[in-house]
This record gives sequence, C-alpha cells and structure tokens, in this order.
Amino acid sequence: MGLAALVLLSGAGSVFAQGTGKAYAGAATDEKNTQVYWVTSQATNTKAQAAAVAECKAKGGKGCVKLGWFSDSCLVYARNSRDTLFPGNSVSPEIAAKMAIRRCTADSADGGCRITTLPVCVGPGYAAEHRAQSALRASAEAREALSAKLDKRGYWGVIAEDESGGLSYGDQYPSENEAVEQLLGWEDCKGCTKVLTYQNSCVGLAWQKGAKGRGTSFTALDPDPDTARNQSRAVCNSKTGGQSCVAMVRCSGRGYMQGYKGLDEKAN
Repeated sequence: MGLAALVLLSGAGSVFAQGTGKAYAGAATDEKNTQVYWVTSQATNTKAQAAAVAECKAKGGKGCVKLGWFSDSCLVYARNSRDTLFPGNSVSPEIAAKMAIRRCTADSADGGCRITTLPVCVGPGYAAEHRAQSALRASAEAREALSAKLDKRGYWGVIAEDESGGLSYGDQYPSENEAVEQLLGWEDCKGCTKVLTYQNSCVGLAWQKGAKGRGTSFTALDPDPDTARNQSRAVCNSKTGGQSCVAMVRCSGRGYMQGYKGLDEKAN
C-alpha cells in the first residue's frame, strides 16, 4: 500500500518519519477533512499524534483523527475539490509541497489542488518562515501562489463550430488533445470542426440572432472575461453590419476554477 493510501484510508502516521530528531510534530483532521490541525515540539511520535487529535477537538473539530507525525523534516497537505487530503513529506519544504500537489493531481480528475498551509518544518536548520508559527499564518494568496507554481496539469478549453454554425465549448481539460477529442466526439456536436483552443484565458462567443450557417459566429480571446465577451460582440456587429449580436463568455485555466464574471450569464 502506498503512502497516500496509508494516510487516506488508515490515518497511519509513522510513514512520515524522517531521521531521529528529538522534536516531533503531528497533524490531525476532522471527519470531513475541512481543516488540518498541527502540534510541534512533542517528545515522542505517539505524543505528537495524540496532541494533534486533542488540538482538533479543542478547536471544535468533529470526529477528529490523526493524520501522521514527522521529525527533522517538512510536511504539508494538498486538498482537492472533494476535500480529500494528500500528504507531502521531505527534508525540503518545496519538495514536500511538490509531492503533495503531485499526489493530489494524480488522483483528481478536475485538478485545482491547493496546499492547506505552507510546509511545516520541524528540526534544526530550518528558517523561521518554514516553522509552524509562520507557515500556518500564510495568507490564502501565498498558498495559492505556491500551489499554482507546482501544478503541472493543463487547463485547456476548446471551441468548435457545428454544421448549423452554432458554437460548442469545453473547458478545464488536462491536455489540448483531450479537450479537442472530447468536444468533437460529443454526440450533440454534429459535424463539428475545431475553431480554437486556449488556456489561462477567456473566449467571447458572439452571433447574430437568427443567423444560420457556418461562419456566422465569432470569437475573441482575452484574459478578462468582460473584455473577451465585449470584443467578440463588437467583432460580430462589425462583420454583420448591425447591432443585433449577442455574446457569452467561457474561461479556462486554474485561475478561473473558482468562478468568473459572466460564467452563469446567458448570451446578451
């Protein structure tokens, strides 16, 4: 059984041990994995795990369970959209974070894995920024910056035109090829041909009301969703010589996974 399985299924923590330092740290979580609770400066690994569970209970956690213990190293957890936790442990804080993100991404179809804290390090030689007091206070922006830096998954979007001239879309695919294959293979995308693929950007989709046939829809790319939508509408009006075009927007990229302006808006 692999490391991730040990943590996710049994909560066994001894797999994290690195070295024989005298200071031990432990981590615990609640029954829904909503938060990771930490303790440091414990005399033994057993005490570290027990203290972490006690910390979870003291902070109001329900169904608290131990995640693991570590010494003379760094530990961090990554979380996916299903609130599953994945550990990363190494003597290097960045490698620990990289391991956590990699494990999480490998088991998360939609990607978007985020570290729950900056890596927490225990033992001599670690800078203050890597010790619990600083690591656990890191801002959400700092955590996301490191998560994004280490996330090697793609977030591809694709636009296709069907036989009647309508546009279909797909987004947040891990590779460009998969994005194209999935959309063109969709049974409702009849006679579809690829218009464009994109990543870490938004695409405005515009068309003239009532228009039919290929070449009657228009697109525009821009990182800002409002700009992409407005530009596509402007292109459509210019090409058709009127002011009756409507537009919508789609975005694809890690930075858009939590939503963006226009996501749920109808074409207007």
